[in-house]
Amino acid sequence: MIFSKKNIFLFIIILITGAGISGCSGRAERSTSEKAAEAEAESDIEKSLQIKQEVYSFKVEGFGKGKKIQWTLEGESANVISDKINIANLKAVYYGDDMTFTIFADKAVYDKKTQDVELLDNIVGKTSDGGELSTDYARWSAKTEEISTDYYVTVTRENISCRGKGVVTKPRLKQAVFSEDVEVNISPDRRITCNGPFEIDHDKCVAIFNNNVKIADNNSQTLTDRLTVYLDPKTNKIVKVVTEGRVEIVHKGGDIENIGEITF
Repeated sequence: MIFSKKNIFLFIIILITGAGISGCSGRAERSTSEKAAEAEAESDIEKSLQIKQEVYSFKVEGFGKGKKIQWTLEGESANVISDKINIANLKAVYYGDDMTFTIFADKAVYDKKTQDVELLDNIVGKTSDGGELSTDYARWSAKTEEISTDYYVTVTRENISCRGKGVVTKPRLKQAVFSEDVEVNISPDRRITCNGPFEIDHDKCVAIFNNNVKIADNNSQTLTDRLTVYLDPKTNKIVKVVTEGRVEIVHKGGDIENIGEITF
C-alpha cells in the first residue's frame, strides 16, 4: 500500500475486533432519541476502527535513487493510532554504500508522515564493520539520516570505547558528536575525559576533545583545554596528539609540569 510520495511501501496484516450493537428487546419501535443514540454509538465505533488498528506484523521499505532499497523497518505486535505506529521488537536496517547498520529496540514509534522513528528501551545498533551503539532512547530522522539523543550513549569500534551524554551520529557511526560528560577508553591503557563537546570522525581518523580535557595512562595525567588525536587508519591506534591552550602534566610520582602547547 503506497502512502507517501517517496515510494515507501507499508505492508500490514491487520486484525480488527469489532463490537455489535443490539437494540432494545420487547418493544415494537424505538424512540427517536434511542435511534439517535444508537447511530452515535455506531459512528463512534467506526471512528475508533479508523483511528486504532491492531497489527500482527509490519514492514516499511525506503527507496533511494534507481529504486534501490535504502532502509527497512520491521516490527511485531504493533498498533496503529492515527499517523503513529507503535512497534514492539523493532529491527531497522540502513544500507550504505560499503556497509549496513542494523538497530534493534524493544519499542519504537514510527511516524507515517515524516517517516521518523522514535526508539525506546534497550536500543542496540551494529554496523557490519564492527561498530556498536547502545542507549535507552533515541530518534532517527529519515530526512537527515541521523540518530540523536539527549541520553547517555556508548559507542564502540575496535579498540576504542566512547561514552557521553547527548549524541548526534550518522547510521554508519563513523562520524559522531558527543555533547557532554565524555569518557573515551583507548586500548591498552589510555583514558581521555572532557566536558565536551567531543567529535570523532573515523573517515578522517581524527578525534577532537574540548574543555577540561584529561589524558591518563599508567605513568601520568595531562590536563589541557583542547586535544586533537590522530589515529592510524589501519590499526586505529594513536599516532599523534596535539594539545591547545594550557597544558599541565602530573607525573606518577606527583611532580607537576606546566608547559605550553605540545605535540607528541
